Amino acid sequence: MLNSRRIVVTLATLAAVVAVPATASAKPAHTSAAAGVQAHVTKAKKAIKTMKSAAKADKDAIVIAQLRSARSQLAAASRESRKMATGSKTVAAAQSLVLAGNSYDQLLGTVTSLVDDVSGLAQTRLAQAVNPTLAGQQQIVRVLTGLVDDVPASVQPILGSIAASMSMSASNDVVTMNAAVKSGALPVNISTLLTQSIGIATSAIGTSLSTMTSLLPMLPAAVQAPLAQILGTVTQAGAPSSLAPNVLNTITGLINTVLGSLPVVGGTAGAGGATSILGGLLGNVTGGGAGVLPGNLGSTLSGLLGGLLGGGTGATGSVPVVGGILSTVTGLINGLLGGLLGGLAP
Repeated sequence: MLNSRRIVVTLATLAAVVAVPATASAKPAHTSAAAGVQAHVTKAKKAIKTMKSAAKADKDAIVIAQLRSARSQLAAASRESRKMATGSKTVAAAQSLVLAGNSYDQLLGTVTSLVDDVSGLAQTRLAQAVNPTLAGQQQIVRVLTGLVDDVPASVQPILGSIAASMSMSASNDVVTMNAAVKSGALPVNISTLLTQSIGIATSAIGTSLSTMTSLLPMLPAAVQAPLAQILGTVTQAGAPSSLAPNVLNTITGLINTVLGSLPVVGGTAGAGGATSILGGLLGNVTGGGAGVLPGNLGSTLSGLLGGLLGGGTGATGSVPVVGGILSTVTGLINGLLGGLLGGLAP
């Protein structure tokens, strides 16, 4: 079963990106290019769905064929979206890149969840597909990050957050792969492949954490403190590769929960607004940072930050109330990280 995905931030923030007017250099061809990306992604999703059904029915030949089809379609989607980015670099390019990147994330989650459910050649092909899938997604992340300087300043942190969140989405897959390796039930060659993939994915997450550090000055002051605390604690703990997969997963969950509280991220668009412009391109990708946090911490944290950023200053609008909310937020984060990392939280 596909793990809870961490792309809720990209889904919500993309609306804000799409709302930015296209540049005068935008060409009608971008519309057809975006439609081409959508067509490839639709075929890839169909192949992924069939692959999952085939795995449950022990139809290894179909698993292999559908895996090949999904990878081929996503490679085509990636090429077209990256080509758009080298042209006029419009919002349409960013939209297509996120669409393709999210689909790579879906394939990665499916592959890692199925690799210990099949055997023989199908298992080998799935394990071998993890690294190329990670590489394909990271290629898109790099191009998306490169667009940050080419959009209005108000949109830069939004687009940057999308890229960072997409990089961190692999933390769920690291947990899944680590559990499969630790089970001892996998053949040695499969275990070796997955161990290598865990290292590659963890390295990518480390890069995304560095990206988040550079984004902090662009973000609202209220979320700078919680994010700085999380990132600072990770720095004290050492490289991401030194953290247990479940700890790393919780840390990225905290970051996405904080990002998801931003008004521009959590806001909704009415009929005919940005949500309608998306036209359902991103399908039913669900998930979010709060989903991996223990107890009701995720919803509590989101509620506090949402209130703070959306006018949670109390009836009087007094600053002390804001300070109290922020202190509670950082206290929650400190308590969780302190327990996870042996009291390293500041």
